[in-house]
Amino acid sequence: MWSARPFNSDAPNPFGSKKDEGPLSAESSKCPSCGSNIFYLPEVQGMVCRNCGNIYHPATLELMGTLGYTIEHDYSSDEDISDDDRKRHEIVCDSCGAVMIADENMMSTMCPFCGSPAIISRLLTREFRPDYIIPFKIDRDTAHNNIKNWLKTRKMTPWGFKSKSRLTKLTAMYVPFWLLDCGVNSDMTGTGIRKSKEFLEKYHVASKATYYVKDVPFDASIKIANKLMEAIEPFDYSGMVKFDNRYLQGFCADKYDQRPTEIMDRFIKRLDRFSAELQKNVSNRFDDYIPNPDKTFTWMSDLNIKYCLLPVWFMTVEFDGRQYQVAVNGQTGEAGGMAPTTSAADKFDSFVRFTRSRWMIVPAGLAVLIAAALFMISLSMNISPPVRFLFYALAVIELILVIAFAAMIIANIVAKIGSHAIHKTADAVNDFDKDPGLNAYLDTSKRTDLKMVDFVLRHREYYDERRDDEEEKVGFGDFFETY
Repeated sequence: MWSARPFNSDAPNPFGSKKDEGPLSAESSKCPSCGSNIFYLPEVQGMVCRNCGNIYHPATLELMGTLGYTIEHDYSSDEDISDDDRKRHEIVCDSCGAVMIADENMMSTMCPFCGSPAIISRLLTREFRPDYIIPFKIDRDTAHNNIKNWLKTRKMTPWGFKSKSRLTKLTAMYVPFWLLDCGVNSDMTGTGIRKSKEFLEKYHVASKATYYVKDVPFDASIKIANKLMEAIEPFDYSGMVKFDNRYLQGFCADKYDQRPTEIMDRFIKRLDRFSAELQKNVSNRFDDYIPNPDKTFTWMSDLNIKYCLLPVWFMTVEFDGRQYQVAVNGQTGEAGGMAPTTSAADKFDSFVRFTRSRWMIVPAGLAVLIAAALFMISLSMNISPPVRFLFYALAVIELILVIAFAAMIIANIVAKIGSHAIHKTADAVNDFDKDPGLNAYLDTSKRTDLKMVDFVLRHREYYDERRDDEEEKVGFGDFFETY
């Protein structure tokens, strides 16, 4: 059928022919380096080996980059443990299952992730071989003071959460990170609008960003919130050195449980945010600009990964049945985390729920009955003093109920507005701090390009009243810019 097509008949058949060796299979592509199976990964536009992490061109299998790192092997017996790892042991939380690495003289009495004292020690079950490490520079007292100062910036936080007694669980720990170097390519779209006194033009805008980032950190531990680690960035990589056992003395270290190939979506989402920062240069060309993040496509090239331990003072605080993680950058002192809000918002919510509950039927029904009784009494011609007294008493009760209902309606509206305002303010202020953005990781030694092309979707002239509002003029824009 391919040979019978009426166009370009000399082109090779991409589907093969009868003389081909057979159907494609998952086993047909092997890594040129280690011989393991390789698979196509759209985020890197190449074939990736799960074993060694190398990335190859899909057609030529030329090396395009690597997600490789020093592979840590599982220990099957005591005899397999290396000499360096014999000086270490694992601290295991029997409650949450967290596993930390410590030197032979370091013991922990509490899990930094869940606060449980159910800690046991055992021999290493997996080789521990980080590539790099940034040593601690911030001591415990400085970390405590930085957390207190950070808590002062949190709004509507209960005083009990800020008390000194709750800041005694601070643990110094090296957190595993993947440091990503790569080229970033993003295709982005949006809608731009230009306005003047005479006309309004609506544009479809397509932009393409190409740039390079260096040492973008991604924590490799499932137990730690990703936003928490981003909140205490950046680290100063001038202090990064080759891993040495001496830096681990007196400290715990977490082990990675997420490989680079398993967190590619996190890579892309963060790089999308970086590209959105560059897209602001496009929005400046229009009076109004609406980006379309759902149609953004980002892929990486020239990848390189480093496995590094970064210093973090870490603490989990349990407050009112919930756990809140707080961290301090062990090198720069930057503090971040999550803090609870006061019970004021909960009280507002409780009041709103009460005004909508079934119990409000009781006073409403009582008000109707009293109104009916007053009406019946008013129809009587001869009213004795006791009945007159009852009439006045019921009238006062009815007036109180009417005023109470009016006050309840007003209070309900105020409570809903107040609850929304409190939650909005508290969530905005007490959320994790944002990551430092593209400027902290942009590789300025390499070229950054931002190209844009637009075309008119609609052209409307204000002074021409005869034109129909739905008429469109379509044409290509007259500029193509490179930054």
